[in-house]
Amino acid sequence: MVSPGDLDTSFSGDGKRVIGLGGTDVARAVVVASQSRILVAGRGGLTPSFCIARLRSDGALDTTFASTGKVRIAVGGDTFRGVQGIALQTDGKIVVAGQSNSRVVVARLRPNGLLDKTFSADGKLTFRWGAGFLVAIGVAGVIVLPTGKLLVGGYSGPETGNMQAARLNANGSLDTSFGTGGIATADFGGDEFADAMARQPNGRIVIAGRSQPTFTNDPFTAVVARLRANGALDPDFGGDGRVSLAAGNLVAVLVQEDRRILVAGQPFGSNGVTRLNTNGSIDTGFGSAGTATIDIGVNDAALQADGRIVVAGGSTGGFGVARLNPDGSPDTTFGNAGKATVEFGGAALAVALQPNGRIVVAGTDGDNFAVARLLG
Repeated sequence: MVSPGDLDTSFSGDGKRVIGLGGTDVARAVVVASQSRILVAGRGGLTPSFCIARLRSDGALDTTFASTGKVRIAVGGDTFRGVQGIALQTDGKIVVAGQSNSRVVVARLRPNGLLDKTFSADGKLTFRWGAGFLVAIGVAGVIVLPTGKLLVGGYSGPETGNMQAARLNANGSLDTSFGTGGIATADFGGDEFADAMARQPNGRIVIAGRSQPTFTNDPFTAVVARLRANGALDPDFGGDGRVSLAAGNLVAVLVQEDRRILVAGQPFGSNGVTRLNTNGSIDTGFGSAGTATIDIGVNDAALQADGRIVVAGGSTGGFGVARLNPDGSPDTTFGNAGKATVEFGGAALAVALQPNGRIVVAGTDGDNFAVARLLG
């Protein structure tokens, strides 16, 4: 008898798949496409590149995608963390965003895996968050907007860096009607690092991460910013568009249908999920005084249609996956008292949900991409 949280053995025979790209390969983003095909992206190869693999629903490499199921995109310089975000357009085109050589890189692929040369002339766009030393050192994610424009989030730095968001036109040019020259900034007064971004149904943009006083070794503070659709800080959130929690860090942000906001990571110094009301105040009816603690190292989260929250990260033995009920209590129908472990030689760094409720997690196993699918 199988139960929620068990490995889905219809995927690659045992629920797990390892993919080699030829180097030190790390998968940091995953999305489910049409026909339940799975796109996994990160960095890899002997010459580190942006790397994307596409799997069929059964876990086999999809050879209709660049003939091998795997694509490497040369972006120049040090790819550092490689692809950090992946999103799908309604026409099936694939958008990836990441960092290389201290710059933001956004690339768009056609459904067959070839670069889309209608985007920024060669399929790739490179830009800085700011002038001088304010160069991009991180990307939080990418979102395809209903208009076909793209939203990219991240942070600048190293010192006095801020949370950033850029809006791109469909052709890859910066949309100058957003923020200042296409780029918006949220400054908490120190060194800010954004690791997650989400968009509300009304177009407002939520960015989450951490802040640290400049030129210090003081602890990080978990922080959340909300922008209006035009890139301006939203005063309806925290009074000035900014909310600070406590010593910690945030790596995922989700928006519920009622516009309450879930942030995951270490919101109060321990691994967990905190829920905020629409105005940025803590929703004390969630978990314990607003926070649900989780016994895994949190790296990403996803929101099911029924309101349950899936959290992925690291656990003893490999991938850790936990599920919470909508009120923040552990979902004891999932795994062992709300937690499942997948044996891999690394942690889960990204999670996505299939339309049928199955859970796809991606990360590393040694020097390779690793993907697992669990029953939901």
